Amino acid sequence: MKVLGRVELEDYIEGANILGCGGGGSPESGRALVEEAFEKGYRFVLEDPAELPQEGLLCIVGGVGGGVPRELMERVQPYLGRLRGTREERFNRMRRAVETLSDQVGEGFCSYIASETGPGNGVIPLYLAASEGKPCIDGDCCGRAKPEIALSLTHVAGIPITPLAMVTPFGETLILKNAVDDYRAEDLCRYIAVASGGGITVARCPAKVKEYRRGMVPNQVSRCIAIGQAVRTARERGEDPIEAFIKAAGAKKLFEGVVLEHSVEKKEGFNWGNWKIRGSEGYEGHSLKVWFKNEHLISWLDEEPYVVCPDLICIVESETCYGLSNFVESGENKGKKVTVLGIKAYEGWRTKRGIEMFSPKHFGYNIEYIESW
Repeated sequence: MKVLGRVELEDYIEGANILGCGGGGSPESGRALVEEAFEKGYRFVLEDPAELPQEGLLCIVGGVGGGVPRELMERVQPYLGRLRGTREERFNRMRRAVETLSDQVGEGFCSYIASETGPGNGVIPLYLAASEGKPCIDGDCCGRAKPEIALSLTHVAGIPITPLAMVTPFGETLILKNAVDDYRAEDLCRYIAVASGGGITVARCPAKVKEYRRGMVPNQVSRCIAIGQAVRTARERGEDPIEAFIKAAGAKKLFEGVVLEHSVEKKEGFNWGNWKIRGSEGYEGHSLKVWFKNEHLISWLDEEPYVVCPDLICIVESETCYGLSNFVESGENKGKKVTVLGIKAYEGWRTKRGIEMFSPKHFGYNIEYIESW
């Protein structure tokens, strides 16, 4: 058990922002949650999953959504005036999602767990647990950020995704009692997110702690804190934050260069697009392309498949090691000098079942997963 302070939570956001692979929510939203928690006197008590009551009930809580075309945003425009855009109202939607799910299963939750590693979505369950005086779980269900809720180690472990509760930005609450499978549940949640202007809050996968331990990455919060601390310390000392990250995360430098193109298309509740990077430093004469669906998923070095999902592809600013996001407008990252880093996915993803779920073939690319380490 460890009580987290502001610095450690900021380090978590820093580390999770890189391991979020271009997604996982925004650092700004994570910092707003942390600030709200300290203003109200909440304590973030981090506990190893092995220390929790194994018969206690957990659920995943986080945001689902991404980009939608302008015409869909215009369609929900009449409802936007009904929104209360305060932080408190956004937090209330999170609480409403877990309370609705708790009512559905007839039991309260001993805590909440993140669906993924991310500077925004990773903080949501920590905040909720702290606000209720419950322990924060040192772990999440992916070890990186991912674009679909079906891409979860809970799915690999066979933990049912339903029942689940959805809350829209307008306060509407929906319960999905069952689904054919996790992919169908993803489609249904995504459709609701699109109809709601791009995003909703979802609480899902109610199961006991002992079951979750088969479908999570333990100690992932501690890992992100250590990574963020290493990067921050390197910056403060005038040392190379990229090298500090590589050492702390067990990462590998994949490429370095200048962004020629960062195209972003918002559709179907996702942000889709490509990075095109011209090599520099020791990579002159070479090029790297990275395809993303919310998160970086597939790369090509000189037009040949290179590192691919489920392994992590992290694109950071070369000078600061700050993780760059795909939730921006096209061209915003053009001209930046970047370093591309790779990290081996958590072992649960590198099983036969994990690779079947989260390889390029899942996204329609006839590319085999080949471990790059």
